Formats: sequence, structure tokens, C-alpha cells
Amino acid sequence: MTRPPLTRLQLAQYLICPSLSAALLLLVAEALLSAATTYLVIKVGRDIANDEFLVHDLLYILVAQSISFIAGATSWIFSEKAGFRAFGRYIFRFAEDNRHEVKLLNERMARERVEPFLTGEAFYEIFNMMYEVESQLQLFLGLVFNSLVLGLEIDGVFPIAYGAVFVILILMQWSLRGRVAHAYLQNQRMTNRVTSQDYTAWDNVFAGNRYNFRLWCADFKSRLRDCLRAQVKAIAWRETLSAGGGVVGLLVVFMTMVFVASQQEGNTELLITLAVTLPRQIEMTSAVHQFVSGWNDVFAHWTRWGGIVANMRPDADPNFETRIQFNRLLLREGQQICECSSVQDALQILLARPTGRISLRGGNASGKSTLLAALKSRLKKHSYYWPSADRLSFAFARRALLAEAGYGDEDEDRIGERGDRDEKLGFSSGERMLKALKEIVDQTDDAIYLFDEWDANLDAINRAEADKLVDELATRARVIEISHRDKELMLRNPA
Repeated sequence: MTRPPLTRLQLAQYLICPSLSAALLLLVAEALLSAATTYLVIKVGRDIANDEFLVHDLLYILVAQSISFIAGATSWIFSEKAGFRAFGRYIFRFAEDNRHEVKLLNERMARERVEPFLTGEAFYEIFNMMYEVESQLQLFLGLVFNSLVLGLEIDGVFPIAYGAVFVILILMQWSLRGRVAHAYLQNQRMTNRVTSQDYTAWDNVFAGNRYNFRLWCADFKSRLRDCLRAQVKAIAWRETLSAGGGVVGLLVVFMTMVFVASQQEGNTELLITLAVTLPRQIEMTSAVHQFVSGWNDVFAHWTRWGGIVANMRPDADPNFETRIQFNRLLLREGQQICECSSVQDALQILLARPTGRISLRGGNASGKSTLLAALKSRLKKHSYYWPSADRLSFAFARRALLAEAGYGDEDEDRIGERGDRDEKLGFSSGERMLKALKEIVDQTDDAIYLFDEWDANLDAINRAEADKLVDELATRARVIEISHRDKELMLRNPA
């Protein structure tokens, strides 16, 4: 059954926290201080017109604008904290929602579609959204407060002009939102196809096989061309809206300045005030252009957030269990051999006793691994599943990585005091498998264990040692295993 989807608003709620509130307060303070600077500049213009200018007026401007800069810079620290919190909540939500979806473990298409979000894209998109929204708030609040000061101190038409620019830009964005969103989503899909191809780069490049390398390069070139076309189209939409909106904003604001100046040609004080605020007015018109361009980027990231939430809960193949060829699967426990005709039958045999070791046998492509994955899906947290494509996290591997990186924490220091600090950094596949099995036996206490070819990379001596560990495990829990040893026996005795 399809799981209910998440929404972008739900993802956005992950950003809401005290750190975000602090960032918003600092942004408001920055904008108010910037508006105070504009007021002080206007006051200086009037003082000059009335021969009342004092040097300390410049000091007030310096202090107000400096504190404004400090408030804006500090706000980014709290925004970073909010962003990291949001990404952490996203990852843990993904883990919670998909923890028992073991059927997806070997689904190549689902993995190619979803994994880019876990390996970087979601992180960058969450922070890019934070950066864009904060930048837009800085611009928006600055424009609002400064235009109000201009309206109160010079002419009331200025807030109307900036308000008109804002309405025009919103209408432009709204009227083209469908086409722009499609371009952004297509760009995201094509980018993910290129980055997912990188997962196979290591093997195909370093193996040095001309045949595989040629095929890999051809596929990569095709994906790269598709990605370039999608990227150019998305950029074309973004820059067209940005340039068009920027031109409109400049025209409206400068026409307003010309109108005010022409209406009061003889008012020397007002003309001087307009002259001294001209740099601020130019800065504000530039802010309008940035505001337009920034909203295009906010809209782009908001659209890409749709890809994040759409892949938060990937769906497995509904025909997953039909791939199991039950007429070719056998469950062996000691000398007793049982035919397995369904997942439910396998489950009943597995639950018939609290302890013991069951061997799952069958020919190639008969669905042995699929059956174990199906059993894990049914048993969920009551079982421990060790897949053949093992990329599970283990403490021994983590210690080695920390040692290789040259750092650790207090726990690692205590581990070193017990004498494990000298453990070597690299492990062969067989060593890793044996160490992982020892850790499973020592550190876990599940009722049922599902082992998929746990001995595939072990030599005879290490296999015997590992076999003893599995026997030990089977004295306190139920173990069902696909053994590489059984495969060898079947090859030698196909009957």
C-alpha cells in the first residue's frame, strides 16, 4: 500500500525553532537600523540646506549603519543552526519512515532516484533555501522600512512606487509559475541522473576494462547532454524573469524620483535631500533587482523541495514476493527438510521454535535473498537482518575510520584504554565479515536472525570460526541463513 506523502510545508516546519526566531529578530533590527541611517542622511541634507550641519551627524550615521551590519552578520549564525536542525530532522524522519522497508534495499531504480537526496542534495537544498529566504527577508525588510522613511520624510509617493513594483513582480512570478516549476523539476531530475551515475564510476574506471569503460562513458555522456539541456532551460527562465523584473523596478523607482523632483523644482531643501539620498535610492533599486532574482531562486528551491518530499517515502515493487520461486526453495534444520510454498509457510517454520539454526536452500535466482527480505518486512524490529551487500554500520569499522581521520571522542579514548586502539585501519572482505559477525553475536539480542551469505568471503579456517559463532547465536535465538557453503554443496551434488 502506498504510504501517505509528505508536503513541502511539513518539511519547512522543520526550520521553525528558537534559532530561526532569533535570526528573524536580528533581521528586523538590521532593517530598522538601516532605515534609521536613511533618516539620519535625510536630516544631514536638511541641516546642510539650513546651514546647521554638524560633524557629529556623521558619527550617528556611522554607528547606526555599523550596528546594522553587525546584526545582519550575526543573524546568519542562527540561520545556520536552524538549517542544521532541519536537515537532521529530515534525515531522522527518513530513517523512521523507511527503517523497515527492506524490500527497497536492492531496488536499483529506487536507489538511483532517492540516494542523491541522502548523499547531498537535500542538505544543499535546505541550506540554499535558508540562504535565499534570509537574503530575501533582508531585502524586503530593508525596502519596506527605508521606503516608509522616504515617504514620511520626502514624499508619500515612494512607498506607493515600491509597493507597485512588488505587486508587478508577484504577478509576473504567478503567471509563469507552472512553466518555471516544470523547468526546475526537470533540471533536478536530470542532475540526479548524472550524479547517480557517479556511484559506478569507481568500479568502471579503475577496473580498466575497455568494454565496460566504453559503455559507462557512453551512458554518462548521454546523461550529461540531457542535464545540460535541462540546466540551460531552467537558467533561461530564471534570468528572463530576473532581467524583466529588474528593468521594471528600475523604471518605476526612477520615474518616481523624477516626478517628485519636477513637482517641487523650487524647494531647495527637498532637492538637496533627494541628492543626498540618491546613493540610498540607487542601492534600493539594486535591491529591487536582487529581490526579483532572489524570488526566482526561492521559487526554484521550493520547487526542488518537491523532489525531496516526493522521495521521502519511496515505494517498493508491489510484486516483490511474486519473484520468489517457492517450488525450488527448501528449509533445512538438522536432518529435517521442509518445502517452502509461501512466505507465510517460511514464517511458521521460523517461529515454530525459539532457538535453532535453519538453512535456506535453492538454486540460483530462486529467490532466497528475496525471501529473507520478505521475512524481515514481516518481522520488522523483532529480527536482525544481515544482507549480502553489507554496508551496515559497525563499531569496529567506525573506530578504524576515526583513527584514520586522526580524531575521536571520549568513548574512543576509553576504547583505546582497553587495548583496542592498535587495531589496524584496513580490513579485507573476509576480515570485515568475521569482525561484523563477532560484533553481532556480542552486541545484539534479537529473537530472530536473517543471514544472507554471511560466509561468502571466508576461507576454510575463518569459516569454521564463524560457524561456531553462528552456532553460539542459535543457542539463544532463531537463525535462518543462506550459506555460501550450501551453494558449494549443491554445485557438487546437484541432485
